[in-house]
Amino acid sequence: MEVTIEEKATFDREIKFVLSAAEVDQRMDQELAQLATTVRLPGFRPGKVPRKVLEARFKEHISGIIADHVFRESYHKTLTDHELNPVDQPKVVIGSLERGKDFTLCATIQVFPKVEPTGYTGLQLTQAKVEITEDDINKVIEEIRKGNARFEVSAGRSAEKGDQVVMDFEGFVDGTAFAGGKAEKYVLELGSNHFIPGFEDQLLSAKGGDNLEVKVTFPADYGNTDLAGKEALFQCMIHEVRARILPELDDALAKLAGVSEGGVEGLRTMVRSRLEKDVAIKIEKRVEKSIYEALLQANPFEIPDRLEQHQQQIMLAQMKRDYQARGIDVAKMGIDDNQWLKLFGQSAGEQVRIDLLLASIADKENIQVDDGRIDEKLDEMTMGFGERAAEVKRMVRQNEEKMESLRSTVLQASVVEWIIKNSTVTQQPLSLDALIKSNDETGR
Repeated sequence: MEVTIEEKATFDREIKFVLSAAEVDQRMDQELAQLATTVRLPGFRPGKVPRKVLEARFKEHISGIIADHVFRESYHKTLTDHELNPVDQPKVVIGSLERGKDFTLCATIQVFPKVEPTGYTGLQLTQAKVEITEDDINKVIEEIRKGNARFEVSAGRSAEKGDQVVMDFEGFVDGTAFAGGKAEKYVLELGSNHFIPGFEDQLLSAKGGDNLEVKVTFPADYGNTDLAGKEALFQCMIHEVRARILPELDDALAKLAGVSEGGVEGLRTMVRSRLEKDVAIKIEKRVEKSIYEALLQANPFEIPDRLEQHQQQIMLAQMKRDYQARGIDVAKMGIDDNQWLKLFGQSAGEQVRIDLLLASIADKENIQVDDGRIDEKLDEMTMGFGERAAEVKRMVRQNEEKMESLRSTVLQASVVEWIIKNSTVTQQPLSLDALIKSNDETGR
């Protein structure tokens, strides 16, 4: 069999497998001989069906079998022999099988780029140093109070920030109602910033029974491109205004927050502990972000479009899970998957490049995955499952795909640690609010 490889583009390769006419005849005869021993057709005794009849009846079946044999015999060997590393499964086109003619099977693949990382040692990194203050703790406790508040209808009340309004609304652009712009008895907390900028502010001072017109402009980068940058008018009917009633700061609130002992002081201790853990994660993410930016700047390179598209699909699936966890149905937002995928274009490409760079640094510096670190990460992942933790761990370990993802995560963390150790790190005092704000800005 003849095998040829043609470079169609930077990352595109076409692998062509050609069986000569003689090989085609030989393999067809072999398959027909096998069929003759098993096939039963009306009017013919077992094993006595003429080959011409078998060939005419089962030609497509025989073609599929021969194509499968050709692929399994040669594809992976060709990849190994020519050091081809495909990013995903090949797209296979099977030619026509005819006696006395060559048979061709084409496999089209995209290969990973060859990455030679540079600029990852001697970085100048800044690491935030945050001291948790009593004011920080008080702010969190106030949020806990708000989270456990109840809302009561208040007749004649003028809506304020923090209140809930129950309303019907319908949106119009250029006088025409648009999909996803209508709801009835919708409950909106003023100040939550869940709606288009400027919408909630125009509901302040509203009272139950009011009919209002709210005028807003959709952001230029709004997900639904049909609405992006356009002015809209919302007709709103306010049914109720509900005032937020905060619970007292006492032992009962501490229990509601999950503190079984220690009352309010126990609550403050728990909040401090959680803030310290959260701060440590945010500081780590901030340093990671600066490392990734430095790597991307020092290592510009092209990537296969299939890799970027795959990463976009991963991001879309994760976004849908996040929205679902918050009780939001993405399907009702008036934005289709293709529009979402376009929004992930740049971030998906950057993530693919970071993954490739970290893997290449690990290879170049011989950074290995430590089994102990994998166990620690698995413990961390399953901590929230309580009594089911052992069962979940077992399920993960039995799933090779999940274990490979886990190894990749641990390896990337090890590479980042290696880069930090080989960099100059300067401590920067920062308030908790400033840290949160900087993380929010870099996460957009």
